[in-house]
Amino acid sequence: MSSSSHPSSPQPGTVLAGRYRLEEIRAHGGMADVWRATDLQLGRIVAVKLLKPHLANESTLSQRFRREAIAAAKLDHSSIVTVHDAIEDDGRLAVIMAFIDGRSLREELDHDQTLSVSKVLHIGLYVLAALNAAHQQDLIHRDVKPGNILISKRNEVLLTDFGIAKILDGDEDLTSENIMMGTAKYLSPEQVRGDQLDGRADLYSLGLVLYECLVGKVPFVGKNDTDTALARLHRDPTDLSTLRPDVDPKVTTIIHKLLAREPEDRYANAREAGEAIQKVINARKSQPTTGAPRTERDRTPTPGKVIRPKNHTPTGTIRTPTPSNPSQSPQEKRPTPSPSELKKRRPSPLLIGGIVVSVLLALLIIPRILDSGDPKVVAPATTLADLITNTDPIKITGFQSFDPQGDDGEENPDLLANITDGDLSTAWSTDCYQSSTFGSKSGVGVVVQISASAMAELQIGILGRDWQAEVYAANTNSDDLALWGSPIWEGTDESGSTISATFSAPSQYVLVYLKKVGASGLCSNRNPYRGDISEISIINAP
Repeated sequence: MSSSSHPSSPQPGTVLAGRYRLEEIRAHGGMADVWRATDLQLGRIVAVKLLKPHLANESTLSQRFRREAIAAAKLDHSSIVTVHDAIEDDGRLAVIMAFIDGRSLREELDHDQTLSVSKVLHIGLYVLAALNAAHQQDLIHRDVKPGNILISKRNEVLLTDFGIAKILDGDEDLTSENIMMGTAKYLSPEQVRGDQLDGRADLYSLGLVLYECLVGKVPFVGKNDTDTALARLHRDPTDLSTLRPDVDPKVTTIIHKLLAREPEDRYANAREAGEAIQKVINARKSQPTTGAPRTERDRTPTPGKVIRPKNHTPTGTIRTPTPSNPSQSPQEKRPTPSPSELKKRRPSPLLIGGIVVSVLLALLIIPRILDSGDPKVVAPATTLADLITNTDPIKITGFQSFDPQGDDGEENPDLLANITDGDLSTAWSTDCYQSSTFGSKSGVGVVVQISASAMAELQIGILGRDWQAEVYAANTNSDDLALWGSPIWEGTDESGSTISATFSAPSQYVLVYLKKVGASGLCSNRNPYRGDISEISIINAP
């Protein structure tokens, strides 16, 4: 590196280290710019975080920059931006990261001012999962703020920028003891005081972020950064319930607990805070939108039975006609029709003959079909009128967990409704396992029932990384995996976060079977592996 001159600012098309071609600047920061770039060696799009030229010769800053790459490279979590490489090229320092196609939470707030409660809970849950993963590696982020939270176009939430992270109980700290590290608006009180830090400092900062997402501004703002930072030492934030009385009190309670001035009054760790948010999300999904609270009921479909949506009447079902005159009693006799009117109403011989032939054919053919087929195929519980005239699109009508090798045969059935609620912030989750391949089990999953045996295409969203899955389709719901036949789809997270599985034959039941799952920040070190299915939808096959 040259000691006498600064490296020049690169232009689009510049290739760093003979490998990374810069395409366009995507973000500016105090220390670095972030470029979208092409990895010419692997043929993939990456993000290049490039230290600004005038800082390249600042030894402390360049050490901090390298430290970010080292710190983040230790973390392997779906809610933390992956670091691929760290390079130096002609005096330029760069960290190569996974490219996130989306925008920062800072950009979201600048555009929308405030966010919905559902989105705030979604962001909080996944940032806490990222922080839990970092804290389990004894790493404090120390700069949790909207600019360091990225939201992809697929609604994934990821934490980035570990540039001023600190190893717990570590001796090395590349910061001055007289300088508060972090952004003033999002510092914890203990950072302002210069106290010893632990992971609860990050929880406070996240509380400030979530507060801003709901109110549109942070609770502490002064004339300058120092006044802003010191304000949190002398008072608590304005009560959220007075600024946003429409927000669920349980959400307000969580955020104010994150914002407790003393660390011991906050959640003990990120996992505990994440569990609190998850409980609120689950409770919100179980509440009806209108009317009185409904009682919980078992949503598990009965094998072989078609479960119809509420108030749905199959085409062809005969209804009792409603009298045109409401005051007329059903027992009142109607006028006796004349012989000529009876003659007009009498069906023609041709029509009677057609009905007789149809009935005879039905009596001869249908019993043979039902008696001679494969015993695995169940006759649909529909009428001939349904088969002939019902053209409604297929729908998901039931679901159940699939865990035949487990102790009780099911896996978190209370979370099943999350897979069809249309909300990516909710999911059906497996238990936390010690092994990524479920130990003695071959896997666990979810069975989905659709309204009729049909050709269809299933869209399945799976969160996280390092998972392996199979999808099966059949006309019976069996707890024996062997009876499901061959999978219609099998693959890993390398295929993307959404599975598209098309039926190979008309089917009414689908099994989404997780054979391997990745580490989750919401699990313990002892049992770190968990799978999450966020959403399942179905359409008629193209």
